[in-house]
Amino acid sequence: MGAIYRPMAAELGDALHLSQPVRQITQDADGVTVRADDVIVRARRAIVAIPLAIASSIDYEPTLPVDRAFLHQRMPSGAVFKISIIYDEPFWRAEGLSGQSASPGSPATLTIDACTDTGDPGIMCVITEGPAARRLGKLDEAERKAVVIGELVDRLGSKANAYREFHEQNWTVERYSDGGMLSHAPTGVLTEFGYTLRERCGRVHWAGTESSAIMCGWIDGAIRSGERAAAEVMAAETAAVG
Repeated sequence: MGAIYRPMAAELGDALHLSQPVRQITQDADGVTVRADDVIVRARRAIVAIPLAIASSIDYEPTLPVDRAFLHQRMPSGAVFKISIIYDEPFWRAEGLSGQSASPGSPATLTIDACTDTGDPGIMCVITEGPAARRLGKLDEAERKAVVIGELVDRLGSKANAYREFHEQNWTVERYSDGGMLSHAPTGVLTEFGYTLRERCGRVHWAGTESSAIMCGWIDGAIRSGERAAAEVMAAETAAVG
């Protein structure tokens, strides 16, 4: 992800405000006022790209259309652990293995080779979801390491024990995602309220991976949604000037 956000952050410079969660977005005939704890930004339009699960934590003035507000209420994020295990090298490649495996309900629901093309170091990504992630969250750190590494040993052999580093991210308790890695729609939500995923609300436009028609739930979808929302903003401003 650094390859994507670092150049953007460098170009934005002082215009980028970190650690400033938005509290309120107010619309009027001329633009929007975005308020955080220590920053107030005035603009012609706003793009909101936070997870649907926490989108209702912002106070919108005027209030959002009912169906959009209901969408926020009905698309929670799930329980997810994302774990990166660092090895000296991707030993599984030398054995002709892809590193990808799936075992629903286990402490390592999904494994993915997360190395670069150089293969140095070896990085195995483990994603654990749903009830298995909640069970994993109830263990202490040492127990989590033991059960996850045990899963890798079962699938990849004893070399999986010789890891260098173990990094875990419990998206379930992240305040500004409220779960991960995307909001999910229970039965009937998309057929009833899905049309609001990309429909702007006045001067507020929507982005985020859930709103992408391609690769929903992945970073590819998130980037596509940002490009789409930016194009909508530029088209709306051009129409207003014309």
